[in-house]
Amino acid sequence: MSEIRVNKVIDEAGTGAVELTQGATLPSGKTISGSGTIAVNSSGTAAGLTGTPNIVVGSVQGTTGTFSGNVSVGGTLTYEDVTNVDSVGIVTARAGVDLNGTLREKTNVVAGKLSDNLNIDTANGMVHLFTTQETTTSTPNIRVNGSTSLNSVMAIGETISVTLITTAAAGGYSAELTIDGNAVTENWTGGTAPAAGGSSGVDVYAYTIIKTADATFTVIASLTKTSV
Repeated sequence: MSEIRVNKVIDEAGTGAVELTQGATLPSGKTISGSGTIAVNSSGTAAGLTGTPNIVVGSVQGTTGTFSGNVSVGGTLTYEDVTNVDSVGIVTARAGVDLNGTLREKTNVVAGKLSDNLNIDTANGMVHLFTTQETTTSTPNIRVNGSTSLNSVMAIGETISVTLITTAAAGGYSAELTIDGNAVTENWTGGTAPAAGGSSGVDVYAYTIIKTADATFTVIASLTKTSV
């Protein structure tokens, strides 16, 4: 096997880069490094690239850069001119969110009564609909799920909104609320807690929950009846 040792390779004119028409293979365990920018044509594949200060996987002649594996970002990730972004997990936007299109929110539909399903798990959504007509009073308990408390996922100064929709009956209503199994003081709009449910339709309970200290919440509650 022949070997050529040089310090620098440039084109024939002495002004540009050399074109490797048949490609180039890097031996296993070797790296490409430099003090400038390493560019990878998106029509090919590459792995294990390191560069200072930048690595660019670019769009060339209308093509797009594609990653077939996982991408790990240790610093700030900036999206520019993005058409669709699919996120799984928690998305934090600190400079605001501009939404253009349909905003969909998951609703937890329960084929039962609130009084039989007191644990309200926010992991299932922030809106919960109970399709069986209520028959008695109930005290719903707001939590994340059976193994995660709401207090553990909320920071002081954060707020969530939870909506419970029950199939109405005069004798079925909720005048109190617990969070993570602990009693809280509700601040009912209008100054009075409910004393009866609606006569028909649905009853809509809206709770704004503000964490003010560890395991301490300010709760603003309201009941809207759709019955006349």
